[in-house]
Amino acid sequence: MKSIKKLVAVFTTSAVLFGSGFAQAADIPDEQVVPGSLSVTGDRSSQYGVFFEESVDTLRMPTLLYGYNIKSNQPNAISFCKSLDDPACSEATGFKFYALFQPCKTETDVDCIESVYAITPGSPARTQGKFVRAMPSIVAKPYKGDVSKGLPNGGNAGIWTIPGVKNKGGSEEYAVIMSRVGNVFTNEATSSLGDIRAVILPVKMVSNAGYKANVAVLSEPRSNGNKNISINHPGKVSFEPCAIVEDGACALRQSFPDGVQFGMAVRFSESVNGWLHGRISSPQIDYQVKSYGTRIEMQGFSTKVPVVGGYVPKTAFTDKVKKTINYIPDPGETTFPGASGENSMKDLTGWAKLLGDKAIAYPSQWIFYNLPEYQMQNANECILNSSTLAGFVTTSSTAYAAGPPVFNKETQSLDYKVASAHKLKDGSVFRGEYNLYIDSKVARCIYQFSSAPISATISVVGEAGEAKIATTTVRESGGWLHLSATGFTFSSPTLRVKLSQGGGSDATAPVQAKKPAKASKLSSNTITCVKGKTSKKVTGSKPVCPAGFKKK
Repeated sequence: MKSIKKLVAVFTTSAVLFGSGFAQAADIPDEQVVPGSLSVTGDRSSQYGVFFEESVDTLRMPTLLYGYNIKSNQPNAISFCKSLDDPACSEATGFKFYALFQPCKTETDVDCIESVYAITPGSPARTQGKFVRAMPSIVAKPYKGDVSKGLPNGGNAGIWTIPGVKNKGGSEEYAVIMSRVGNVFTNEATSSLGDIRAVILPVKMVSNAGYKANVAVLSEPRSNGNKNISINHPGKVSFEPCAIVEDGACALRQSFPDGVQFGMAVRFSESVNGWLHGRISSPQIDYQVKSYGTRIEMQGFSTKVPVVGGYVPKTAFTDKVKKTINYIPDPGETTFPGASGENSMKDLTGWAKLLGDKAIAYPSQWIFYNLPEYQMQNANECILNSSTLAGFVTTSSTAYAAGPPVFNKETQSLDYKVASAHKLKDGSVFRGEYNLYIDSKVARCIYQFSSAPISATISVVGEAGEAKIATTTVRESGGWLHLSATGFTFSSPTLRVKLSQGGGSDATAPVQAKKPAKASKLSSNTITCVKGKTSKKVTGSKPVCPAGFKKK
């Protein structure tokens, strides 16, 4: 039995142990390329392995609830719980949950999937998806939810069909997974939102007695006497290419059909604010604050994201190279740095050079998720103070910044960093896509702009400061400021957004992202900005001249 994931009470996870002997990467669809697909030349024991991907591993975890306390200054799992009042968990000071949402059955259901659909080329009408069944059919460790405490009900992931919309595996089947992970503390009235992740994956069902459902188990006491929760995979067949796995069957991942948009609407019992990010091309969002919490509908095309991986001889890791990489595994082992964060981008840039600056696969993705609180710590206060969704970013880059765009005071721009290998597996140059949606009120708060129209420019800057060619678009509608850049090259560019606004006597007071009443307390100042023979007046509490203008 192989342990694929370990959880303790505070989101700590171990590396995934992957099966070997699966088909080589050249023989299978890109969506099925896994670490076990990597080819090895020479003695693997003297090589270091790496695998950068948009991981769906946590999406294969089963629904569960367990209680824990702190023992010897470390989290200690007590027991799986059937409810927050389960006597088996009476000594718990907190509860950790992993909940997979089910389809909404009534108009009043919450923490559920309201709809899944597709829009085919040339047809504006939606083709509604049909829920077929949960997979596995039975929840192994069910529990009773408590919405008043922020604990959602959980089930299993679902298989849906979208009639007439065949994926490239020839199937109309799609795995639809909406997960929420979080904590409920006994000394607090409710939980925080926690982590949410929504994904649509084209699949084709494959039967094999060697497939087994992932199983959650309570470990034996460790050396310090504490226990943790492990998610084990007892199967004899590699489950890694599967979107979902159960006893005797695998929902094997396939490629998305070309030119088809997909959408998902989800109801949350909690307020979803902060920031979303994901892998969707030309995304559109419908965000609504409801009496029950929040409704989010996301729509867009799938996007392709390069996978970078391989084995590198130990001799290639000179002292100079080692300084470019945060973590190097032991010889013969493989590291999985993940897709988001400064460390991942640094590691990707370093490893890519050792691997020929070339991807090994180019799988299609459709996924969105939120940023947990710890990744929002360095966000601008206007984003942190937003009582609704402040914005979201989607990108096709292999690695990207974990948080929202950072406000660069020196350049007066919103900067966002991404990283990928320069080339795709066929040797062609990879050209990236970036979409930024930011609440118009939040954007105005960041720049201390009035409610007058905003103009913006977006540029792509290389590591050496050079401008990269890209196609950019900017528009403001429906309360969102949308900026996109496509066609730029890698390895580690910065996406730079500059906003500007003309002043005038009709400009109103600056807009705050939260507690608008405070806006009246801000003093209003007017400055004159000049550019050649052109002059503009800019009004605000901290007015800033538009790009290209200087204060007179």
